[in-house]
Amino acid sequence: MLARYDEGLATAEEELRLRDLLADVEALPADLQAAATLFEGFAALREEQMPPRHSIVRAGRRWWGWAVAAAAVVGLFWVVDRTATPYCYIDGVAVYDSERALASTECLAYLEHLDRTMELFDQLIQTETNE
Repeated sequence: MLARYDEGLATAEEELRLRDLLADVEALPADLQAAATLFEGFAALREEQMPPRHSIVRAGRRWWGWAVAAAAVVGLFWVVDRTATPYCYIDGVAVYDSERALASTECLAYLEHLDRTMELFDQLIQTETNE
């Protein structure tokens, strides 16, 4: 019967009888000790149980929920950063705060030169029209 089991030819009833025989016999011959150990291991495996599936799925869903939330926050910051339009540029640096830009006098220094240039241009035009 053990040879039939090893070859995979034993029926379910034969396997049950073999399991019962190997469990009941206290003093087994040496050639049956390995088979008895094998069937003891099968019995131990039969008693083990998997945790409920829903607890494994919930833990996975919880992890995915946090990952999606973190990705959404990072994406939001990225979109806001890419779509923000600077108020002006001061010395080649983008300034996004209008109060800071207006408080800075560095950008107004060039207007004095523009004003002087406009005065000279007006004088030239008047001179040309008077002649």
